[in-house]
Amino acid sequence: MGREILRKERVYLYNSVSTIFGVNSLQIGLGEINLLHGNKIPNHYTMNIDLTADLRFIPLATNSIDLIVCPHVLEFTNNYHHVLQEFYRILAPQGKLIITAFNRYSWFGLFKKKIPLLNKARLIRLEKLKDQLQTLNFSLEGGKFFNYSPPFNDVKKIGKYRWLNKVGDRWFPTLANSFAITASKEIITPTLIKSKDMEAFNRLNPAALTTARTCNKN
Repeated sequence: MGREILRKERVYLYNSVSTIFGVNSLQIGLGEINLLHGNKIPNHYTMNIDLTADLRFIPLATNSIDLIVCPHVLEFTNNYHHVLQEFYRILAPQGKLIITAFNRYSWFGLFKKKIPLLNKARLIRLEKLKDQLQTLNFSLEGGKFFNYSPPFNDVKKIGKYRWLNKVGDRWFPTLANSFAITASKEIITPTLIKSKDMEAFNRLNPAALTTARTCNKN
């Protein structure tokens, strides 16, 4: 089942990164697999291969990365919100962030203690992740759900419940075992008050404001 999820995720990542351009890209996680294949960005870097660092303090310049691919890393960190903050810092304006993660509300979440890989994982709630990304001024651009079958080792049992994968996207998408989400870094630009607007503000009659308050009280 793990191979099937990885295969679907790789297809999603391939289709996603192939349309993203820039100068520098960074893969964090699953370094033994090139998940940036098909991307046109000339400079690719892979964490723990090209550089080693604490994800809360990545030694890269602010606004220097155009694409970050982060497969199944956040659920194995103590506080992934700090990691998201660092991703936001190093991403260039409009830079893309693609995350894959195991879903807390899924078969994997239900049988987490019986899956050795996930024993120490902190499975992620999709809605919480989306809220945190938006709080950091990321714009959500899309995503995908992967696999709805129970985590059996028996091939026959896996085949018996494979039909869930055919109806999951329609009937219970948020219960998928894994998901991907794509976001872009947005920059908030302050709006300057024009001088003529300031002049109009300065010309307000305090007496008129007092009259308005009196009317509202009545």
